[in-house]
Formats: sequence, structure tokens, C-alpha cells
Amino acid sequence: MIRPQIAAAVLLASSALFVTAATAATPAKPAGTTAAKKTPPKEAEVETASTADDNLTPGELTMADRVLTGVAACEFNQTVKIERLEGHAGNFRLTFDKKAYIVHPKETTTGAILLRDHDDSIIWVQIPKKSMLMNQKLHQRVVDNCQQDEQRIATQSAATAGANAPVLAPSVATAASVAAAEQGSVAKAATVAPGATAIPAAPGASMPKMTTTTTTTTKTTVKIEPPAPVQRGAQAPDAAASGMWK
Repeated sequence: MIRPQIAAAVLLASSALFVTAATAATPAKPAGTTAAKKTPPKEAEVETASTADDNLTPGELTMADRVLTGVAACEFNQTVKIERLEGHAGNFRLTFDKKAYIVHPKETTTGAILLRDHDDSIIWVQIPKKSMLMNQKLHQRVVDNCQQDEQRIATQSAATAGANAPVLAPSVATAASVAAAEQGSVAKAATVAPGATAIPAAPGASMPKMTTTTTTTTKTTVKIEPPAPVQRGAQAPDAAASGMWK
């Protein structure tokens, strides 16, 4: 009969042997290995639909300095990106709706800035308050109400100036200015013109009476009343003259 102590020792040895065999069967993990990282998918390359033009006039190169670059926010949450094309003076890369166009300035007489591609199919119109993209071949507007930071600031400044117009330009017709204008009108009416000879009043005649009527505006009307007629008494006839009729 097997003693209990011997049976326990045999059972413990069997368990240790089983664990060792299982550990040996499991392949060891190589040191220094890490989980593979997922790489984000590459963005689709933007298709360029035109080529650069290096034969620009001095006027077109001057206009290129006024082109606003960067991302313009347009209507319906759309964007248009304008960036200078390296190595081609006066040329720009216009990106919209996953398509790119190489555009350059076109001289105008209205002051607006036009960027066109080589075939004049795409035109970017830039004015002080906004920009828009036109399709010349289809005769339609592609996107409108595009604004960059400079255009957005100009629009806000114009709106603020319009709201503050009564404060910035108050009326200058004050009560003091109206009174001064009235006094100047009266003095001008009573002054004899240079080079004119004043006509002396007849002996015994009274001076003309002047009545000044002032209206509520700065216009003054001067009314001159004629002098009252002079009352002359009967003059005694000359002695020599009276003898002629005798």
C-alpha cells in the first residue's frame, strides 16, 4: 500500500513536468519587436489642368504683386487656394474641387484683378471685397463670395464706417454760424460797391428807410422804402420877372 506522502510527491513532480513541457512548446517572442503601426492613406494627387506662362508683360508682372494668396472661404463651405508658382514669376497655382490650374494675371482697365489659365477657360476675379471663379467655356460662375483675410477686413471696415457716418460727419450749420451769415448779408447790402459814386440826398430830403427781414435760413432779404416827398412852400416871384408880365 502506497503511503500518502509518496503519492503527494509523485503528483507534484508530474505537475511540474507538465508546466515545463507547455512552456517549451510556446515559441518565445523576439526581443525588440513592436506592433505594426497603421499608415494613413495618402491623399489623392491634385490634377493640374494647365501650364505656366513665362512671357508676361511688365503690366501683368506688376498686377501679380497685388494678387492675394492663401485660402479663400467661399459660399456653401467651399474653398479656393491661391499660391505662387515657384520658378515662374507672375504665375499662380489655383486649387478648387481637387483640381489645380496654373493661372497668371490679365491686364484690365477697371482695376479688377483677373487670373486666367493658358486657354482662358478658368478666370479668377479679385475685387476689394470678394473674389469669384468663372468658367469661360461654360459661361457660368463656378463659386462666388470668396473672401480672404484682407477682403474680410475691408468689408467689415466699410460696414462700420457706414454705421458711424452720422457721428463722423455732423451738421456744421450751428446757431452761431447762421447769425454770422445774417450779419454778413446785412453789411454787404449796405456797402457801396468799389468805384461807385454815392448820390447825395437833396437838401431837406430824409434818408431812405431800410427794413431788414430775416428768415429762418441764412438767406436775408433787404427792402428799401423810398423817402417821403419833401414839402416845399410857395416861393415869392422875382421882382424882375413879375414886371415882364405887366
